[in-house]
Amino acid sequence: MTAAVLFALEREAAPFRRAARALPHVSIHVTGVGRPRARAAAEQLLHTSTPGLVVAAGFCGALVPELRVGDVVTSPRIVTVDHLVGDPAEKRRLAAETGADAVDMESAAVAEACAGRGVSFLAVRAVSDTVDTALSPDMVRLLSGGRVSVWRAVRALARKPALLGEFRRLARDTRFAAQNLADELMELFSRDAESSERSAGRPPRSAPRTPRRG
Repeated sequence: MTAAVLFALEREAAPFRRAARALPHVSIHVTGVGRPRARAAAEQLLHTSTPGLVVAAGFCGALVPELRVGDVVTSPRIVTVDHLVGDPAEKRRLAAETGADAVDMESAAVAEACAGRGVSFLAVRAVSDTVDTALSPDMVRLLSGGRVSVWRAVRALARKPALLGEFRRLARDTRFAAQNLADELMELFSRDAESSERSAGRPPRSAPRTPRRG
């Protein structure tokens, strides 16, 4: 079965892109951040091809205390919103209102595009910040567009050197989350490949596995 995996950002996609070189039936796409970009990218993909499965992958924020950085969650445990949620109080409110475990900014838009075409959909997200992790207003402004300008980051650090610790924590946690996400996706597509081989009467082959990093 062919599959397409949509990420909002290249830094979310990079570890899986490296690991998935041996998966010719899986295509990888970077959509940009937010519902409109994700919806447009998904609709364009489905206009030009018909994958058997579309996966919305990337980072998410935890809404419940049980989830830690690097944990992987899948739909329907994810709620999609139109802004970066960096306030622990807002995370808890979203959990209470929706019953979701995690929050992102794209999955629902991709799901809607897939539903319109009758294509199977799955969200697979790795936690990059816990429910108690707060993002400062300065950091939220820097990250809201998806890509952090080096010069904007330098200016922000010059004005507020304390942001350096937040940058380092974010870099560490997103790196760990991206690797765990790649591991989970490789497992997903390995299981799919084995199932297809069994259905065809061939002995299953083991797909390469990206090592998990702590």
